[in-house]
Amino acid sequence: MNITLWGWMGLTLVLFITTFGFIFCLTATLIVIFILIGGLALLFVRQDKTVTDKYRDGRAPVDIPGLYKIVSAMKEPPRELKADRRLTGSQIIDDQLQEILTYLIRDYVYPWYDPLSADEEAPHQIRILAQRIIVSFASRMKEIDWIPYLTTRLVDDAASHLRLFRQARAKMKGGGSSSTGGGGHGRMPSGGGITPPTLESVFFDLELTMEENNVCRDHICLDSENEKSFLRELTQVILYLLTTEEDFHCGALCCLVREICVNQVLVPIMDLVSDPDYINQIIIWLCKDIPVTSEVFLTTLRVTDNMEELSATRELLVKEMSTLRSRDSGGDDDTWVKQQLSSLAYVQRIIESRLARLEEGADTDSADLPTTDYSKLLSAGHKLFMLPLDVILKNNVALSYFIDYMSSVGAQAYLFFYLNVEGWRVSVEQQMSDLALQKLRSPSEQDVGVDVLAALEHTSTPQQVLDRIREAAYSIFEQYLSEKASPRLRIEESLVKRLLLRIRTETPVETWFDEVQAAVYEKLQTEEKFLNGFRNNVAYVKLLAELELLKEPLKSDDEDTGSVDELSLGSTSETASLSSLTLTLDHREGSGDSVEGSNHLQAVVNVTPASPTHSALTTQNTDCKGPYMLSAEIIETGVVNEKGKTFGIYAMSVTKKYDSGSKETWHIYRRYSDFYELHQKVRDKYADLGKLQFPGKKTFHNMDRRVLERRMKMLNDYLQTLLHSSVLASHPSLRALLLTFLEPGDYDKGVSGGQIVKTLDNLLVNPLKAVVGQTVRTLPDNLLSTVDGVMDGLSKVLQYSGVKPSRDDSIDAESCKVGASLDIETDDNIPLRIMLLMMTEVFELKSRNQWLRRRIVTLLRQIVRTMFGDIVNRRIVDYVFALTSPHQVADYLRSFKHSYWPHGLKAEPKLPRDEMTRARTRVAAKIALLSSLSDELKHILGSETSRRGLLSVFQLFQHRVLNRRLLYVLLEGVLTTLFSHDHPLEAIFTRLHSRSPRVVKNNLARAGARR
Repeated sequence: MNITLWGWMGLTLVLFITTFGFIFCLTATLIVIFILIGGLALLFVRQDKTVTDKYRDGRAPVDIPGLYKIVSAMKEPPRELKADRRLTGSQIIDDQLQEILTYLIRDYVYPWYDPLSADEEAPHQIRILAQRIIVSFASRMKEIDWIPYLTTRLVDDAASHLRLFRQARAKMKGGGSSSTGGGGHGRMPSGGGITPPTLESVFFDLELTMEENNVCRDHICLDSENEKSFLRELTQVILYLLTTEEDFHCGALCCLVREICVNQVLVPIMDLVSDPDYINQIIIWLCKDIPVTSEVFLTTLRVTDNMEELSATRELLVKEMSTLRSRDSGGDDDTWVKQQLSSLAYVQRIIESRLARLEEGADTDSADLPTTDYSKLLSAGHKLFMLPLDVILKNNVALSYFIDYMSSVGAQAYLFFYLNVEGWRVSVEQQMSDLALQKLRSPSEQDVGVDVLAALEHTSTPQQVLDRIREAAYSIFEQYLSEKASPRLRIEESLVKRLLLRIRTETPVETWFDEVQAAVYEKLQTEEKFLNGFRNNVAYVKLLAELELLKEPLKSDDEDTGSVDELSLGSTSETASLSSLTLTLDHREGSGDSVEGSNHLQAVVNVTPASPTHSALTTQNTDCKGPYMLSAEIIETGVVNEKGKTFGIYAMSVTKKYDSGSKETWHIYRRYSDFYELHQKVRDKYADLGKLQFPGKKTFHNMDRRVLERRMKMLNDYLQTLLHSSVLASHPSLRALLLTFLEPGDYDKGVSGGQIVKTLDNLLVNPLKAVVGQTVRTLPDNLLSTVDGVMDGLSKVLQYSGVKPSRDDSIDAESCKVGASLDIETDDNIPLRIMLLMMTEVFELKSRNQWLRRRIVTLLRQIVRTMFGDIVNRRIVDYVFALTSPHQVADYLRSFKHSYWPHGLKAEPKLPRDEMTRARTRVAAKIALLSSLSDELKHILGSETSRRGLLSVFQLFQHRVLNRRLLYVLLEGVLTTLFSHDHPLEAIFTRLHSRSPRVVKNNLARAGARR
């Protein structure tokens, strides 16, 4: 091809020379060349002479015209792109954000931009816009007070979400009959048939009703395209609020940022966080430090109604048993291996028995929770634990069930009379004690005069107190024993007349009602339809389940004769992983080869021993022996008020670590006087230790926060000095003295157990005394005024304590949000509001009687005030500040960065976890969640109620669609709070959610009804 080209060129040249001649061709070529040179020279020469002179002199202006500009541009180096790297005002946060922005642009902008252009301007502008958005967002975050949101709307949204799930599950259990408010999406015609409604469809029908037919999020939770469209519009609104007018009007740039945020950030995060398997792993991680007992493990297996979970656990057991059998070759470990195999075989029989029952369709319901037919346990073949009447009357849970039963047989008046008399007796004892103290006043005080002194102290005179006591006693008599009483208690008439005579003539004493109360107690215990009838009722069996006294009958007949109590967690020297549910077993000393022996089940989770707890019905034994090390630290201080006396209290964390590696940890509460008494004992016994620095007593300002915190630091230093190994080694018996001081429970004279221990003991064991003891100065108003007796009395007690009665008892309240039942309360009630709202929905307390519900309100208030005193709000603020501190936020961003860009490289797509692994993770998460249940909560609500409440929450998180809906509700709450001062985002969200098919159908139906 080159030869041909050169041939044609040569032929053309020859023809031109032969035709025009050589001289003509040379002349023409030179003319063309000189014309081009002259033209270029003319362009230079004809420029402005001033510009030319300045340019020649090296003084060229900024804007150089013509070819000079082209030449100058060619000589200039490329412009350096700069940007301010300051974003939030915190260097550690800014560093993490800058790295994340770099990775985002590198992985999601350059891949499609590099083939289009090599100019860095566009990626740089995208980064600048993102930084401006972050700066604006951070400044708004700092301006907003997040405490109201965290304590009201956040709790309201979460509790309302749980309420919708509970209602939807109840409808499904009832057959899913009528769906409300624009439903029909759960019933789709298929081949002429009707598809039954799903849980999700019923849930969104209920959401539409709760949101007053204006909002429903089904269109974004069930359809990915609608979800992306919703996020695009929402991101567009946020960009409008966070960017400048100039940036927002750059449509291409905003569009790029919006698409990156939606497709590469928001949607992947929603997919990840709404995944039930991911949530289960988070639950396991959060509970990794909570000790797990074998009882919880076996209980979880017995209540699991998912066959896949049981099969996955059995598969792991079989693998472990195969591994152990391969080691069964004789030698020193032969006995140990056989014991392990025997224990694992026991667990395997439990799983197989449960699977067999599930295949038969037993113990399950459409609510995804296990059920038990308690009526079968009333047959003659089952021996039930017989609770004495005095235990029933003193236990919160038992009393609530007994009240329900007595109300069902129309005999609740006997029980209410007994409880009111008991409360009256406690009040009188306290009031008479106060009167006795008044008589012991100094002579100078007595000279002032009783009436004047009472007026100055805003108290009542002794005669007024006695009159109120008599009036309260007469009120109880009129309510239950007079001829006008309805119903009137059937008591021996002579006892009634003698009581009336005492009330009218004698000086008030706490023994007035003793005879009548004893007669009522005898009637409750002996009459067939009272206590005996209760023991033969299904409610009694449920009560035993609540008190964990129904373990053996609940087991299947096919299970081994071993008991749950025969299995316990292994020592902390062994470690394992809960997420894998790898099981190893250690046999206790003295056990045989049979499963019936004391088996030691180690569920592998980095196990630590449980904190010692005290219960009237259950105890926990430890097998830790041998030498140990003792450590303690004061972790908090607060103010407590008891019987009109205010004092400081110090919460301590104590650890007892044995040489074997196991350890025990518990919390105690001590007063300054307890520390002072310990110091006196140490100083008397060891003279050299008496010189240690110890905070002295103060006459005034003992309750000041600064004083308490300074004392806490000094007491902590004093305690650490005493616990130092060298001090303990050189002072015999000091360790025993300190252990006595640090052991849980009361210290010495009973004052050192701390107000918290006393409060819990009183509230959990004898509820009536605890409640009425606070109201001794307000008799008779706080006792009895209506036929409900003790119920109404407790309502007034609650009003006295500052807790307004709940308004959520109506039927219509169930169709509203949880927060709709809240009254405006003071800041002091924030913790109570949080706990009560969540407990009501989690444990379904609305279905319980008023006695138990109001007891829980009182108990929560007592615990909160006892533990924190007047520092509740500050503790909440401190907790929020700690969670949002720069270091914590930087840690969150660092974790996010490492998750998506490990080692600076884009993470590879994770392989999907197989179903067996996901099933075992669900079992592990269930175990972890049930292990987090405190013994105190069990005593308040009952074990069965507590367990079912936590399992209900767990089941809620197993629905991806519902998790997505909760995430969007929380996102809307955060954005609404963030931009509350600038723009009403509620209207925008309402408009966006109005596209829901349910909302559209409901609007069309209402329009048709109006026509």
